[in-house]
Amino acid sequence: MPQIGLHAALGNQLLRIIPYKTRLYPAIIFGAILPDMDVIAVAIGSLFYQIHHSEQLFHRTFSHSFFTLILIYLLFAIFAEWKKNPTLKSVGKGIVLGMLTHIVLDTFFWFRGIHFLWPLPIEPFNMWKLWVLPDWIYRSMLVLEFFFFRWYAWFLIRRHIQTPNRLSWILTYLNKWKIIESGLFILFIIIGFWNPHFFKIMFGFAYIPSLVMALWGTFMSRDALEFKLNYSKLQVLKS
Repeated sequence: MPQIGLHAALGNQLLRIIPYKTRLYPAIIFGAILPDMDVIAVAIGSLFYQIHHSEQLFHRTFSHSFFTLILIYLLFAIFAEWKKNPTLKSVGKGIVLGMLTHIVLDTFFWFRGIHFLWPLPIEPFNMWKLWVLPDWIYRSMLVLEFFFFRWYAWFLIRRHIQTPNRLSWILTYLNKWKIIESGLFILFIIIGFWNPHFFKIMFGFAYIPSLVMALWGTFMSRDALEFKLNYSKLQVLKS
């Protein structure tokens, strides 16, 4: 990861270069967030290993592997063919494109190794391996996660206001989520300065529900995130 909001924003920008297909754009944004669900595996693994070792085993491994992307695309393609539903193929393509943007962004801005070819026994790629990231910068990046979660809640709220739909009842929950993320951001600024030895544990307790909410909010905002009308306007402007 860098911040989830940045992943979602980059996925959103792909609409400028990719032709419209039903459910493609919501799937791209969903896929751009999805790889960081590996933190759940890290949390479970920390029950059996030290958290640092659990991160090495599960974070930026299977969920950031090109083999995983290929598998996901093939599964959606096969299922789409079986169900005779081309939309499912668009969803699979969108998720994979979103995950790919996530991996690219992590490569340049997360300053940690990534297992592109997991599960092959190959050293993770880290273009920043000659530079040791200061701990205070790392903590600051973690704290900023909650600011960008708040930004993403605002982004989804705006999409629902611009494109009201049958699922816009979720606005109530998105507004509450935005308020909660504002509080978490302020709280973790204080905790970040304090820097207790259990900082990562506290961060995980707050981060995982926020990440799940981001994915659920994206799924429930799939109608609001459709860019068919916007895409048509964009084509007119280009012509």
